[in-house]
Amino acid sequence: TLSPQGPRRHPRLQRSPPVSCFGMSGGVQASAGLKRSNKHCPQRLSSKAAVSTLRVAPGLSAGTGKAKGRDPRFDALSQGSFEEVRFRQQYAHVFERQREEVREMKAVLSTSRAAEKAASKGSASKKRRVKGKILTPAVQEAMREELNRKSNQLHTHEQAIAKQKAKSAVRRQEVEAIGEGKRPFFHKQGEAKKQRLVAQFNELKQTGRLDKFMTKKRQKTASKQRRLLPAQRRGDGE
Repeated sequence: TLSPQGPRRHPRLQRSPPVSCFGMSGGVQASAGLKRSNKHCPQRLSSKAAVSTLRVAPGLSAGTGKAKGRDPRFDALSQGSFEEVRFRQQYAHVFERQREEVREMKAVLSTSRAAEKAASKGSASKKRRVKGKILTPAVQEAMREELNRKSNQLHTHEQAIAKQKAKSAVRRQEVEAIGEGKRPFFHKQGEAKKQRLVAQFNELKQTGRLDKFMTKKRQKTASKQRRLLPAQRRGDGE
């Protein structure tokens, strides 16, 4: 039988009312000033209130309100990647200036030592003449520390340059071999290190510093071996 209200539908077949994203009635207030009529609709600001010029965009925090200065050179986006070869090529003038400063400091320290030696053996008039060239112990110590620091930096720079030259030489040889029709061959790190040691040996031999270098090397190796030895034999203290 049919009811006066018409045919009844199954609960599963009953349609839900259409969702409207434009009506503001019954909306849920998600945050201050932001409303939505349905959870599937975007948040909207009411058009009845004036919008401030300096307002916080949806999804962002207001922060402290104080202007924070920043340096764009140290931002993550502007850092990029560090290329050691390019860095040493572009700042070669800095290392040249550093070499000049090292030579000047060595000359000043040498002059101070010579003046001290002359003042200890010379007459009173000679002592007065060389008095202005003698440095105080504190100044000498500070200058020696600065000299050691810059010398170590130059030594590291020269080692990096020699390493890059060795790699470039190997790369050049491989390119020439490929141009002649040979198959490419990639050298191992040990092979490149061996070539650098050979180049260093030849350079020391030409400059006459090979004996001094080998003496220091033997002393360093002997010191390492002494550190590895036990302080006493087992059973001697018993």
